[in-house]
Amino acid sequence: MNILTSDWNSSKEQLKFVRTQVFIIEQGVDPVDEWDDEDQDAIHFVSFGTTAVPTGSCRLTEKGQIGRLAVLPSYRHQGYGERLLRKAVQVAREMGHRQAFLNAQVDVQSFYEKQGFRSDGKVFLEAGKLHVRMTRDI
Repeated sequence: MNILTSDWNSSKEQLKFVRTQVFIIEQGVDPVDEWDDEDQDAIHFVSFGTTAVPTGSCRLTEKGQIGRLAVLPSYRHQGYGERLLRKAVQVAREMGHRQAFLNAQVDVQSFYEKQGFRSDGKVFLEAGKLHVRMTRDI
C-alpha cells in the first residue's frame, strides 16, 4: 500500500474518481456540497494498492482540518483509511499544528475514536448527512 502526498492540480483525476464513487454515487451527496474551494489549497493524499487505480483519498486544510476521507468499498477494512488518516495527522504535525480536527459522519465516528479522535457530542447536518466534530491532540 502506498500513499501519495499531492496537491489538487496534480491528483485531481484520482481524487475525483474516489470521491465521486464514495460520496456522490454511494452516499448520495450532492456534487455542489462535495466540491468546494478548500480543495485548491489543501494537501491531498491518495492511496494505492498494487495497481495504478486509487483506493482512497483524504485532504488536510491549512487550518488543520482533515476531511473527505474516502476508501472505495472493495478496499475497506484493509487499513487504507487508517493509513490515510495517520498520514494526514503526521503532515498536520509537521505543519506545526498541535491539534487536528474533522467533521465525522456519525455512522463512522467509532473509526475515528479508534484513531484517538474525541467528539464534542454535538451532532449537526453537513452535506445532507449527520456529522459530529472531532479533535485529536497531535
